[in-house]
Amino acid sequence: MNQPREIPYDFILDYLLRIETTVKPFFGMFSIYNGQTLLLMLRDRKDQPELNGIWVPTNRDSLESLKAELPSLRQIYGLGNTRKSGSLWLMVPPEAPDFERTAITLCDLIVRRDPRIGRLSKPRSPQTPKPRSPRSKTRAQPRGDRPQR
Repeated sequence: MNQPREIPYDFILDYLLRIETTVKPFFGMFSIYNGQTLLLMLRDRKDQPELNGIWVPTNRDSLESLKAELPSLRQIYGLGNTRKSGSLWLMVPPEAPDFERTAITLCDLIVRRDPRIGRLSKPRSPQTPKPRSPRSKTRAQPRGDRPQR
């Protein structure tokens, strides 16, 4: 039986208590939302440990100012179509010397509604059944019923 996974770096939830948040599992990670806005993702997995840490969704315009304010943040490359969406991901790795301080500062920025952090998620549309392919107007005939030539 699968054990429920623990949320990594859950201390940050204490610093987000001033706003309403929802934590959702997401492909072996945990997403933290405020309404439809994705605020952070928490990752602590055995595969690709270099990607473990606190992920921060941002945009191209905010990238440099966040990195200047929080030097432990580093960019994650190769996720999604950043040209189309304009969204980027930063992360603070757990081995950063100021990991907890950076995490707390991120939470403070989120609580103050800093526009550089977060990404509005598209609402999911209700699942509609796929239309069936049209049937052929000529029906196959059983072998014995075929006209003889």
